[in-house]
Amino acid sequence: MFDNLRSAFREAYENFNKELNREHVPETVNRLIGGMVDEITDVKAEIANLESQIGKTLAGAKKEKGDAATCRRREQMAREIDDAETADLAAQFAEKHEEHQQVLEQKAKALKAELDFRGEEVEEMMAKV
Repeated sequence: MFDNLRSAFREAYENFNKELNREHVPETVNRLIGGMVDEITDVKAEIANLESQIGKTLAGAKKEKGDAATCRRREQMAREIDDAETADLAAQFAEKHEEHQQVLEQKAKALKAELDFRGEEVEEMMAKV
């Protein structure tokens, strides 16, 4: 009789502990999901930052293209008046602007690739959450 009572008590005790541990699981899950939501928010902020950087980079590339064109016009005008020194200097500046334009265009492509990657990452995270 005492053995049955002891067995029943142990079973009740084990069931009680199992129920207590179940209460901790949702709290843990909620904390994990909250962390994932925070991470999604961070990635979305990065996406907005990347979009802003791409816009600024493309604007800079456009400005460099315009500056290069201006230098090329100055070079042409200097050559028309036989001012080789000014023409050479204008050509050097034009080359620098054209090089900077290319660098900025490459930077914009790299930022766009990262933006695409982050966008896919957010979609994947949101689907999982």
